[in-house]
Formats: sequence, C-alpha cells, structure tokens
Amino acid sequence: MYTLHTVPSSTLQVKGEDMLLPLLLLHSLGGPVAPASTRQVAADPPVRVWFNSDGDYEFGDRAKVYAQAAEDGNLVVLRADAGGHVRVLFPVDPAADQRVRAGKKYELKGRGGREAFVADDTTGHGTVLAAVAETPFRFDEFEKNGHWDYGALNDSTVHTDPEAGLMGLAQRMQGSETGGHFDYDVATYTVSPAPRYVGWVHPYGWNGWWDPWYGGYWYGPRLGLGLRFGGPLFGPGRWHH
Repeated sequence: MYTLHTVPSSTLQVKGEDMLLPLLLLHSLGGPVAPASTRQVAADPPVRVWFNSDGDYEFGDRAKVYAQAAEDGNLVVLRADAGGHVRVLFPVDPAADQRVRAGKKYELKGRGGREAFVADDTTGHGTVLAAVAETPFRFDEFEKNGHWDYGALNDSTVHTDPEAGLMGLAQRMQGSETGGHFDYDVATYTVSPAPRYVGWVHPYGWNGWWDPWYGGYWYGPRLGLGLRFGGPLFGPGRWHH
C-alpha cells in the first residue's frame, strides 16, 4: 500500500519563493543574447605583389617575386631599383602572354626560368609595381626589335618618386583609348651591403707545405702572417645582370 503524506503549505511557499528568485534575476539581466553574426571575410584585393625573404636582401641575392590577381586579366610588373632604373619583370618580352588567371599565384621568372632579378642595388630601397587590367597592355612605345627598350622606360620621375613614376608608365601602357583603367599594388624591398669576411693567410711558405698540390692548386712561395679582407665568394651558378 502507498501512504499519502501531506506537505505543509508553508513548505510549498518557501520552494516557490526559491524558484522565483532566479527567474527575477534572469529577467533583470535582459533577454537572451542573440548569436553573433557571421564575420564577413574581406574580399581579395584586385592584385597583390610580394617577395621572398620579406623583401630583405643582401647585395647579390636572387630575388623571387610573386603576383596574384583576384580576377582574370592582363598583368604587367615593373621594377625600379634604388638608382631609378626601370626593368619589366612580367611579361619577359613585349610579345609574351600577359594573361593571368583569377586566384592563381604566379612566381615571376626571369629569362631562362631564373629568379625575377638579382638585388644589384648597391644599397637602399627598390620598388615593384604590379598592374592588372581587363584590356591588354600595349607595349609598342617600349619595345625595340622584339625586346624591351629600357631607354624608353627610363623616366626622371621614377628616381624622385618611384611609385608615381611606375604608375605613369603603367598608365601609358594601358592607353587612353581603352579608358586607361587598371588596379595596382606596390611592394618595396631593401638591399644591404654584403658582409665582409676575414681570413688568415697561411703562415707557411706553401699552403699545405707537406703537399705542394694540396687543395688542387699550386700557390708557390708566400711568407708572412697577415689578414686579408674581401667580399663573399659566390659559388658556381651565381648569375648577374
């Protein structure tokens, strides 16, 4: 058998008050917080250009340059070194294909598949401008015998204001008859002097005196102890403009 027990009304009243207090607190804090809206991802820029090594080079380094466009288009990439001299990094030749695909990352190669350029600026900053347009760029004014005419690319403005000078060249390449519209990105790189090395001159009359052909070279007599200074030695395959 089940026995029924009567609960005093005072007990019910206490329990009811205990439940009411949290409800009042929730009400005083306001309604439920709405979930945060989905964060919007910023659209990709029309064109980007960047370097390996964050654009921080020593004299003689081979620089890699990358470019990417948000939409299909035509691309031209110009470089002004610290002395204001202009070179075209892309396309390699005026008649080469300048079309790029949306979202594809391109490494801009030099002639023969080499890196885009050698950091041959003595010191200072260089500037690279990448411009992309729907209509093809026209290079008639800047080519000679199928190659770039660097005399035509030189502009005094580039030396004083590299970005403005390179923009002006891109504007001329786009042409007024097409409206001259293009999007561009600019990146700068820094070139510092190459480190200098210190080496000891061998104290003996011959380098490896116990074997006159030591190291594969004949040095002949050399006396004395001293220091010699010089720039770094570049291994085989190092190329220069």
